[in-house]
Amino acid sequence: MSESNRHKNNITKVNTLKINKANSNIFGHSFIPFISLLLIVALVTLSNIPIMATLWRYSFDDGTYSHAYLIPFIVLYLYFTLHENNELQLRDELSWFAFVLLVLSGYILFISSTAQISLAYWLATLILLCSAINFLFKPNIRLIFPTLYLVFLIPLWGLLTIPLQNLSVIAVNTLMSFTNIPVFVEQQFVHIPSGVFEIAGGCSGLRYLLTSLAISSLYIFLYLRNTKNITIFASIAIFGALLTNWIRIAILIIIGHQTEMTSDLMTDHNMFGWYIYAPFMLLLFKLGGYLTDKEYNKQKASDDSAKTQLNYPSSLLALLLFITVLLSSTSVQMSASTTDTTIKRIDVPVQPIIYNYSTVEVIKSNTMKTQLIYNFNKNDLESKPTFFENKFIPKNWLIVSKKINDKEQVIKIKNGLKTAIINVSYEISGLKMGSSSKFKLERLKQAMFGKQTTKLHWQFQLN
Repeated sequence: MSESNRHKNNITKVNTLKINKANSNIFGHSFIPFISLLLIVALVTLSNIPIMATLWRYSFDDGTYSHAYLIPFIVLYLYFTLHENNELQLRDELSWFAFVLLVLSGYILFISSTAQISLAYWLATLILLCSAINFLFKPNIRLIFPTLYLVFLIPLWGLLTIPLQNLSVIAVNTLMSFTNIPVFVEQQFVHIPSGVFEIAGGCSGLRYLLTSLAISSLYIFLYLRNTKNITIFASIAIFGALLTNWIRIAILIIIGHQTEMTSDLMTDHNMFGWYIYAPFMLLLFKLGGYLTDKEYNKQKASDDSAKTQLNYPSSLLALLLFITVLLSSTSVQMSASTTDTTIKRIDVPVQPIIYNYSTVEVIKSNTMKTQLIYNFNKNDLESKPTFFENKFIPKNWLIVSKKINDKEQVIKIKNGLKTAIINVSYEISGLKMGSSSKFKLERLKQAMFGKQTTKLHWQFQLN
């Protein structure tokens, strides 16, 4: 073989290698959009560490939200699914609508965190994350779903406890009418000849409902596209969860009647409910498989039409995103804060139980009257007069009556033969009020201008 022929063969081999490399799945499938998405999540998370700390404290350590540990991993998997389906497409140019939405969501987070309204800043953080993703990526309904799935982390679902509890009472009363067991229902108590059952908050069915919502929405995202099928699947998942709980309570009442309240299930019935719920979930997945098979051909056609697009995030968009998130950052606002959840005791005859205050002023203190003013650190989300664990009633005292007016709460208490009056008022920017809801609303108004200095006035007067 001549020297020139050898040279041509070498060139052909090199070119062949280059072509194979460019067309390979490793180099032809960009992870840049997926990495960009993870960086957005990291940016919003690290910029709001104080809020993440409250979520950890009130969500991950609560039995109702024990599923919280799984949610981040599920969301990560859903993001990766979007990447695999080539549904992560970065924007090529600035969208003013998306930018306004991003700025507005950042301002909402700033106001809600300044006002220290827990539910508001939890939801505002979720909205900011959705807006940030929408700002950097081309809009897509499926793109927002994994982020919205984080709502199962937020301990807001307790608001449904009382309505679900009342619904369970009505449903169980109806179910028991089909038996020959004499039943008398009074509020949340079910009276039978053998004893009394209380349909408490834990019997509301919230845990089963949360599980059904989480699993069914995940299944819908992954497999269903038709609106009719989605409606059918979601409706059965919700109703089935509630029905499972009602059947569980009815069976427990029947067992209690038959065993004269001696069955072990009367004291430990949490697992019993899951034994009933598990077969329902198997039937639900069977229904999901049937609905999925109906959509398979159309779904396969749409998936096959997707093509990989290699693009990079715009430097301008990334910079605007970073600045906006940073300006609304609670980590920056509260970088010097330290949360002290211990109960601080002061040298007075009687006092309430107040958490996370920074200083306390003793205006008056003797055996007949104690007057205190608690000041709260504005750089701590948990440092507020309306903190849910604060107790205005001293230990060993009972409430006789309570009245709330514009400027204060007037609480009459007793301890044996002793009676006393407690006056409580909330203060922000020099304004005093007795209603906690009005106080929260005023905090939101003041937060629009960055004001959040709060105080709690507490006075104890023996009669």
